[in-house]
Amino acid sequence: MKKIGIAVTDPDDWTGEALCNSVTRSGMQPVVFNFRGATSDIRSGKIYAGKLELSVLDAIIVRDLGPADQNGATLRFDILCQLRDSCVAVINPPEAIARAANKYVSSCLFQKNGIPTPGTVVTGDVDAAIQALSSFGRAVVKPVFGYKGIGVECVKNDPRGKAKLKMLLEKNGMLYMQEFIKNPGRDIRVFVVDGEVKGSIYRIAPAGSWINNLSQGGRAEACALTHEQEKIALKAAKVTGTVFAGVDIIEGDRDYVLEINGTPSGKGIFEACGVDVTLGVAEYVFNLV
Repeated sequence: MKKIGIAVTDPDDWTGEALCNSVTRSGMQPVVFNFRGATSDIRSGKIYAGKLELSVLDAIIVRDLGPADQNGATLRFDILCQLRDSCVAVINPPEAIARAANKYVSSCLFQKNGIPTPGTVVTGDVDAAIQALSSFGRAVVKPVFGYKGIGVECVKNDPRGKAKLKMLLEKNGMLYMQEFIKNPGRDIRVFVVDGEVKGSIYRIAPAGSWINNLSQGGRAEACALTHEQEKIALKAAKVTGTVFAGVDIIEGDRDYVLEINGTPSGKGIFEACGVDVTLGVAEYVFNLV
């Protein structure tokens, strides 16, 4: 029986549990592990997570790599690459995880490939940041490697907003700024698996907030995509190389791709639509190994 590693930090994570169930239903054996305890024995070439030897697995599905400082995150990525190079299938591929996690890189890829995105400026210069804010009128400032809407700020082109920009720049050393797009108080999360849209949801901000992330109190509702929304979501997944992804779209004067998540939660779409996107992931892995 094929052994499929499920890399997940929280043992009670809904998506991690769903991946285990879907892998089992596909006739494979799920093996849950946490990358926090990953060890690479360079002399023997063996890689472990706790007592589990990762290099004997047939594939690894990365639900998440867990929180880490820069050195820890780099090591986990390098270990994924080493496993991939030793013929362990890694889904998503390490490079795709890195592209999706880095908003600067993914934004450049979207721009290069004609995928509409809001105006975006990345800078470590306060004058350039203030000039961008003046151009946008209102900007969303995000961590380049952020997740779950943590650390996201909305600033207006006024003295208070400029002071906020300076404070954030002093704190973080650089700023990733996107033009704020006027919208209906929601965004769209599109779930793509192996070049196919498996479903989509509206993520609606809670009262008094503008952040739509479900982890920040937003709620999910079923969404029927337009042809254009489906097209740009599929293209975003393709250019980043993600096998499965959550593509975030905002509705403004046109549809814009905000960002892409290479390790998305499947809980919201299951609760809103009854769609289990992990079934498609397991099917892809089954056909791959």
